[in-house]
Amino acid sequence: MKQTYYTPKQFADILGITRSELSKKEASGEFPPPKIVGGIRHYMPYDIPGYLEIMGKGPLVKSKRVQLFLNFKGGTGKTSISAFYAYRLSQIGMKVLLIDLDPQGHLTQCLGIDHSEFSITLFDVLIDRMDIRDAIISTPMKNLELIPANLDLSPIELALTSMNARELRLRKSLAPIKDNYDVIIMDASPSIGLLNLNGILASKELFVPVLADFLSYHGLKILFETIATIEEDFDFILDNIYIFLNHYNASHNICQRAKAALKKHYKEYLMDTIIRQDTKIAEAASLGLPLHQYAPKTRGASDIDSFIKEVFPELPIHL
Repeated sequence: MKQTYYTPKQFADILGITRSELSKKEASGEFPPPKIVGGIRHYMPYDIPGYLEIMGKGPLVKSKRVQLFLNFKGGTGKTSISAFYAYRLSQIGMKVLLIDLDPQGHLTQCLGIDHSEFSITLFDVLIDRMDIRDAIISTPMKNLELIPANLDLSPIELALTSMNARELRLRKSLAPIKDNYDVIIMDASPSIGLLNLNGILASKELFVPVLADFLSYHGLKILFETIATIEEDFDFILDNIYIFLNHYNASHNICQRAKAALKKHYKEYLMDTIIRQDTKIAEAASLGLPLHQYAPKTRGASDIDSFIKEVFPELPIHL
């Protein structure tokens, strides 16, 4: 992963103006002068909110969001999509915190970060009461930060068992920093345990990736029963639940039938956006490169843009 920068044409397109308008606004002093690197004008993603404010277009997000990617079934592509989604949000100017809740550290690896290098994880925060700010690391994207995970996180389920208010420790740990970010995104392992319960209770929005097969479809019943129990037991309710199809191939009859079943039984939660089957997604994840850096012109990248526009319908920029 590396820091993104935009050319004048790309930056103007994002703002919804022409390159000529961008130059005129800079010449008049309405816009700040761009950064010059090697004689070339560079525009940084984290500058976008400032330009929008000058243009009177409002903030990128209307309210702070805390989101969790979770499915009790493995193999749904959850981790790569959550990583690429978070990176893309940072590319368009949002301040993002990613939290890896899986001791395998796959989310951390999807961003090209060696998870074995870090000695601090959520274990230190939730069990040893370390300030969560000390667990946050920078990434090459200035406005994308990460709480990494590795095998040091593995004992957390056992350690949480005997603790007071064990289900709410992550929510309390996040409280001092929530307003520092436009979006906090967590990626959970495919299981239900105390750490994932902490993730659910710390979130306001749940993303559930499913494959277009009937194993995924039947797994949703267990997930929704679990969520209903959690909401009742803890007097808690999620603002939004988003189900989205991943690795979708419209040429397969089973995909079409599974999609129809999801529409019939989970219509109120099912997103219009579908992440289509795209080998570039797996390639990017294996290389530790965000999809919009590795293959920005692919259908997978286009689908993630559509995904973002559906989750943030009032986004005041052009994707």
